[in-house]
Amino acid sequence: MRYTILALKNLTQRKVRTGLTVLSIAIAVAVLFTLLSFNKGYQRALSGQLQQMGVHAMVLPVGCPYEAASLVLKGGQIKQHLPESVMKDYVDPIEGIQIAAPAFMSGIVRPEEGRTDIYFGIDSRTIDLKNWWKIIDKPGVDVSKWETLVRDDSNLMTKAEFEKAFEDDHAVVLGYDAALIELSTVGDSIYVPEVDKEFKIVGVLAPTGTQDDGFFYIPLRTAQSMFKKPNQITAVQIRFTDPTMSGPITEQLDKIPGSEIITMGELLGTMQNLMGSAKTLVFSIVLIAIAISALGVLNTVLMSVFERTREIGIMRATGAARKNVFTLIWTETLVMAMLGGALGLILALIGARSMESVIKAAMLRMDMSIPVKGSLIALDPKVFVVCLLFVLGIGTVAGLYPAYKASRARPIEALRMD
Repeated sequence: MRYTILALKNLTQRKVRTGLTVLSIAIAVAVLFTLLSFNKGYQRALSGQLQQMGVHAMVLPVGCPYEAASLVLKGGQIKQHLPESVMKDYVDPIEGIQIAAPAFMSGIVRPEEGRTDIYFGIDSRTIDLKNWWKIIDKPGVDVSKWETLVRDDSNLMTKAEFEKAFEDDHAVVLGYDAALIELSTVGDSIYVPEVDKEFKIVGVLAPTGTQDDGFFYIPLRTAQSMFKKPNQITAVQIRFTDPTMSGPITEQLDKIPGSEIITMGELLGTMQNLMGSAKTLVFSIVLIAIAISALGVLNTVLMSVFERTREIGIMRATGAARKNVFTLIWTETLVMAMLGGALGLILALIGARSMESVIKAAMLRMDMSIPVKGSLIALDPKVFVVCLLFVLGIGTVAGLYPAYKASRARPIEALRMD
């Protein structure tokens, strides 16, 4: 404590030089904090957006993968199937898969009406996968007024209600477009003469603006039985815990016999490239900031030592040991570094949101392929810790040589200097 007080007194005797050094450290810390927070926030925002997309990969029967993916997404039929056992034997054991939802899809052609009704067999895992779905389950309502209906949660089906409703193999949830085509609503029944089966509408999916709106969703077991494909599936829709780990997970999925794997390759690849570029930029600037700060502090303290040679000589002549001189000079360096670090963190916190606006505007002008919503600055405690370690590192390293130089000064030679 005595060294700290003495160090503060010595620093205040050279206010301009000390102030400029503290300010240079503060700027370096502010830049470091902002960059690290942006890097973390940007990755978090990108990951969050990809998570909202739901399906990161699909396991499909062997064949042309892009054709098969197109068929699934656009509502076509797939002649090949996979055994449902691939879920237990191959998919479920893989770490990094957040949700894997099996599905069975097939269509019933209605030539007299010029359409094909696509029946999609699902279970509750699809509800977890499509967590943005809003299923209206209030009987007798006009689903065309869905915007009003979805504002009241009492009109919407919960996961537990979905599971209970789908225990009945006559239950069906209609996509919004399918409901309009059928001119039906919740509580109505529809008869399918091709399979001699009647379904009761237990819910209608609010518009999603995707192909989901056109399907007839029925229990997985019902779909398998209706199309005489017991224990068979046409796809496994997968969401990763971390989308950037698609490569290792896909390698494991490739081991499934008779399957093809479709991933959001282009989008995931773009995300990985952007994250990689951001990390490279951040670490490059961090290294430059460390070098500049360390050299600036080293120069300031070293010049101070040269100017105080006589003062240091008097200290040594009056009984101060070398370790006392070393500790004093080193403490002065650490105090400057800590003051600069504290000021830098304050500046970063004050200017973080303004900096975020600048970054977002720049990204918009660059026409980035993945626009990011939400905050790009993540105020993570780990970032504070890294900045504090940065400051301590600067103070420790930059103060070593000047402190050593001062401690080695000979009292007689120092006192002779003017």
